[in-house]
Amino acid sequence: MEEYLANEDTGIELLYRGQPIHNVPFSNIKDYNKFCDELELLPLSDETYFSKDFNIPQHYKELDVEQFVYSKLQESGQDLKIITARVDMEFAMFKERGLYPILQLLIYIVDTMRKHNLVWGVGRGSSVSSYVLYILGVHKVDSYKYNLDIKEFLK
Repeated sequence: MEEYLANEDTGIELLYRGQPIHNVPFSNIKDYNKFCDELELLPLSDETYFSKDFNIPQHYKELDVEQFVYSKLQESGQDLKIITARVDMEFAMFKERGLYPILQLLIYIVDTMRKHNLVWGVGRGSSVSSYVLYILGVHKVDSYKYNLDIKEFLK
């Protein structure tokens, strides 16, 4: 079966057929909640919809992301004072948005791919503007070198 994101029309059709919609991936949470209101079901909150409790080994969940990244900075070969300021700024933005669990997950994914000699892409979209993601190995674009603004990624 082909994966797709449901839209309003798909949701309405499922409802009229008496089909459950709780496992259908909607393109946005507002569409899903709109149908929940019509059926008197409990709507999803952003916290429910985007769980941060990833099924990864416990030591990754307990990993101090900042310490991990700062230890990798030594290997970068760049001026530590300048890149540390950039990393500090990015960490403040990640922390403000509650994204540290995502960083722990990404560290696990990169470690797993390296362990199994899997190849992944160079980088894609606005994520390459993050120097922290570059240090973690998520992508191969040095956003500091190319002066990419992190605000493009974390709008």
